[in-house]
Amino acid sequence: MSDDWRIAFAGALAFVIVTALVPFCRRFALARGITDGPAQGKLHRTPTPYLGGVAIAVAAAGSSIVLPDLPREAVVVLAAACVVSVAGLVDDIRGLRAATRLAIEIPAAGAAVAAGARVHLFGTGADFVISVLFLVVLTNAFNLLDNMDGVAGAMGTTIAIALATTALIEHQMLVGGLAVVVAATCLGFLVYNWHPAEIFMGDAGSLFLGFLLAIIALKLRTGVSHSASALALILLMGPALFDTALVVISRTRARRPIYIGGTDHTSHRLVLLGLSPVSAAVFLVVATALSAALGVLVAEGAVAAGIMAPVVAVGAILGLAFMLRVGAYESAPGRGELARADRSLVSSKAIVRGKFAVTRRR
Repeated sequence: MSDDWRIAFAGALAFVIVTALVPFCRRFALARGITDGPAQGKLHRTPTPYLGGVAIAVAAAGSSIVLPDLPREAVVVLAAACVVSVAGLVDDIRGLRAATRLAIEIPAAGAAVAAGARVHLFGTGADFVISVLFLVVLTNAFNLLDNMDGVAGAMGTTIAIALATTALIEHQMLVGGLAVVVAATCLGFLVYNWHPAEIFMGDAGSLFLGFLLAIIALKLRTGVSHSASALALILLMGPALFDTALVVISRTRARRPIYIGGTDHTSHRLVLLGLSPVSAAVFLVVATALSAALGVLVAEGAVAAGIMAPVVAVGAILGLAFMLRVGAYESAPGRGELARADRSLVSSKAIVRGKFAVTRRR
């Protein structure tokens, strides 16, 4: 079987596995009470099960085995991604302190970087540190995206398709193959996660996907300069980085802890502006596609990085300034479901055990 066919087969296998596993994970989560219960600041009105991330991790890691010439470093990378996913699963079920999660993510990122997933900017140890930082930031940025039905899955599909396109143009078959697997996995999960969602991926899925997408981005090798490659990475991951910046700035200005969830993400502000949850998700997917397409063009040298960089910077600043003006914390009756909610409770997680319920916030 040729490399192209093996990649196509791996993608199809990932799609089949995740669509087959999600119903099982859903039934198991409901039976054990591993659910996200309705609360103020949430759009869903019935307990929605977690564990979608388990199906995502199993499908992506399992189908990657059939990719062509899977080297040891790829096995290390997949193992590190699974470790991060397990940490997310524990966080979904019992809760983990932010420091504990970082204590797991940083060594996992270090292992992936040591295996070859790194930037090449200075040719010194600084490259290792920057690469680990990039992995950890992108992993948690993608985790933050999982705040509304379909958003993380749809944006993950779009980013992975852009990464696969760039890698396959450059004949990086393994990198492209991993991206195809991630895209197919996200697409299969969307069957159950599009609004109204039947299941959530939880931290087990969002951390796994963010970690793997960041690694694939680091493994891309093109003929452009290091600065152009860095800009391409920013564009490929643009909306995730934008949302993280928006949340950090917003919560810092409001003197709220950054690690406490809230309806202050880009998706929530779009709903406050009048969009429905589905329209907000579609808007973000279109924005992701445009940003990722520009990233591919910059990576391939079709668009000059020197021209694109100031445009991206100005666009990001204007976008942040506009979104920060949308009152995510004030009470604003009549502006949709989110406007009537207590913004600080959006990411609380209710895990029911028989007669007992434990609600946690992050």
